[in-house]
Amino acid sequence: MVQSLPRECLEEVFHLLQNDKASLHACLLVNRFWCSSVAPFLWRHPFKLAKKPCSELIEIYTSLFDKRVKCELKVEGINIPILTVPKVFDYPSFLRGFRFDDLYESTSAWLQDGYDKGRQIKRESEVFDDLRVIKILVNELCKLFFSKTRVIETLSLNTQRLVGLIDRRFWSHHPGDIQYTPTSFEDFRGAYGFDDLLKLPSYFGASTCLPFLQKFEYGGDATDGKIMEVLSMICKNLDTLEISFSSWQRKHADPMMMLSLLQAQHSLKRVVLRRGGSNCLPVLIEGLKSQANSLNYLEFNGADFRISVSLEALSYCVNLETLIFDRCLGLSDDIVEPLSTATFCRLKKFVFRKSIGFRDLRTILAPAGQNIPPPNAPFPVMPVPTILPIHPKRTSSLNHPLALMIQNTGGNLQDIRLGKKVWNVRRPLGIVARGVGDFPPPTVLSTISMYCPKLVVIETHVSRETLPYFQAVLETCIHIEQMHISIGTELMDDEVFWKDMSFRLPVKLRNLMIVIEGTFWLMVLHWLLGNCKAPLELLQFPRSNCIDDEYLCIITQYAKRIGTLKRLALAKRTKVTSEGMRRALMVLESVTKTGEWIDNDDNLR
Repeated sequence: MVQSLPRECLEEVFHLLQNDKASLHACLLVNRFWCSSVAPFLWRHPFKLAKKPCSELIEIYTSLFDKRVKCELKVEGINIPILTVPKVFDYPSFLRGFRFDDLYESTSAWLQDGYDKGRQIKRESEVFDDLRVIKILVNELCKLFFSKTRVIETLSLNTQRLVGLIDRRFWSHHPGDIQYTPTSFEDFRGAYGFDDLLKLPSYFGASTCLPFLQKFEYGGDATDGKIMEVLSMICKNLDTLEISFSSWQRKHADPMMMLSLLQAQHSLKRVVLRRGGSNCLPVLIEGLKSQANSLNYLEFNGADFRISVSLEALSYCVNLETLIFDRCLGLSDDIVEPLSTATFCRLKKFVFRKSIGFRDLRTILAPAGQNIPPPNAPFPVMPVPTILPIHPKRTSSLNHPLALMIQNTGGNLQDIRLGKKVWNVRRPLGIVARGVGDFPPPTVLSTISMYCPKLVVIETHVSRETLPYFQAVLETCIHIEQMHISIGTELMDDEVFWKDMSFRLPVKLRNLMIVIEGTFWLMVLHWLLGNCKAPLELLQFPRSNCIDDEYLCIITQYAKRIGTLKRLALAKRTKVTSEGMRRALMVLESVTKTGEWIDNDDNLR
């Protein structure tokens, strides 16, 4: 049966498995026909599938160098080994994309392995200039790729990690031969840096395969942005453009060079701007107008808005489906203001995690003449009909710009994440937001409850001040499947709050993450899960180190009663014993202690 399947059908199957290395390897062993069909998928993005860094890939690729290249490398002290297994496929011809940093690090690992095992590296002199040899090898590998493949779809020239490596090597390379001066430092980086990346488009075959480039990533201070100007002459069909700035760049890239690549595209759909970039943001944001009709994904991640930057150009991008501001700097109300008049009728996902100072939100929220209770005053839980604080039409001028933007989305928003990220595996400290500027304005939560009937995912912080508006969201957004919330310390032991939330949890909720700052009582789990009817499949407590076997017992009792809970994610340093874990796994499919269920954000639900 498997032999009778046409190649076209197999390729459709392998396309679905292209990120599953184990399954693709298994398919190699079925028969020769399957082997020849699956090999191109295994070698499309080999560095992505392989363990990093991967010296085995470099060994295979270098064995395919022609005699001229092998002779040149032999002069440098590198003997290319002969493959013990005969060449079956022309592997470079299958390549469809690679990351420069993966290639560089894998090449470095291959050289080190060869030296340690005494195979291909022969250091005939006392000083073996490995940095220079790595550059030579990487350039020859790039030439090999471009000369063999017909299409390059993805290319990353992000050198941020590598620039740091080069800088560190300055202090250990040729010890005693280099005296530190600013000139010698720049000369060293010039000699061992990545300015030669500018040659990539001129390599044989590059002009044929690069016009098919769909995704390009630039980062670090590689060529100071000149490579983007060079690529703008060749690449016109980019789907995705990602730019990762660096706060410690030796030279700031020329924003006009970056703009040239952005504006040269026929139909750009995704733009991601990461870290810093204060000198480039105004130019690039204004340049988004050239892609306004096609752009559907826009992300600012760690971008620096502390200089005068206008977001007015974003209002032209009316086809946006995803808009993300994640941990940006200086994103003040004045900068956000143009979003209040934007009409994003297709917007489905909106992320606004950052550290800025909002105006006095309690003043914004209250209608004129209403007395504002002091921040520490008790805020009793009230029924939903009485907690809607303002009428949207009567007091729209008092709303926050983001609230007005949400009103103008036409009710299509499905995924909203506000305030600081509730949980971040890589940054275990300071996860729960602190300070008013890190929390969502109550007026925004109120707007969500009234204008987001299709909401499926929400991430936010719940405090005494925002509690009534959060309750309104739970009451009206009945389609919520994923909810990540951090709880303010003032609510940590509030029995009324926990029991009320347990009752209000949406009936379709499948993924619940709760971050509690500090230790919480065992009784809190009784209050939360005792009467909970939500059919949870994934429950997460990423910051709660206090959880022990007794806590786990309450969770498993809920799992038995509700019959849907499959996965539990706990903090890395819980007090759960191996026996408690064993008993829990008799009820649950998986219990992890990694802080958060390791999965793509968009697949958690």
